[in-house]
Amino acid sequence: MANQRESPSRRRFHRAAVDFPITVIVPGHELICSGDALDLSIGGMRVATLSDLPAGQSIVLRFTLPKTDHEALVRGRIVLSFFDAATKRFAHGIAFTQIAPEDQEGIAKIIGGVPEA
Repeated sequence: MANQRESPSRRRFHRAAVDFPITVIVPGHELICSGDALDLSIGGMRVATLSDLPAGQSIVLRFTLPKTDHEALVRGRIVLSFFDAATKRFAHGIAFTQIAPEDQEGIAKIIGGVPEA
């Protein structure tokens, strides 16, 4: 059985643990669900929802970064999805596919991270 969690050594960007609400929108399917951001990098995030979303699904994320009033709207793709029995929610690893430079800079300030060499 394959390991469902990414190895930190495979990640291109520093990730930080976070906890803030997020809205996941599935374009073309009239599906909008709420969830929580669990970790964050300038290249993606992990989100927990009550909805099962398949790997490969294109989505739009809407969220406000902690300690700001700026709402970000980011396009992404689900790269990993599994049911977390401990929390009884689905965990989704999301890679950003389109993000405004000011949103990426805001994320970098929040997490204090830079791309790893």
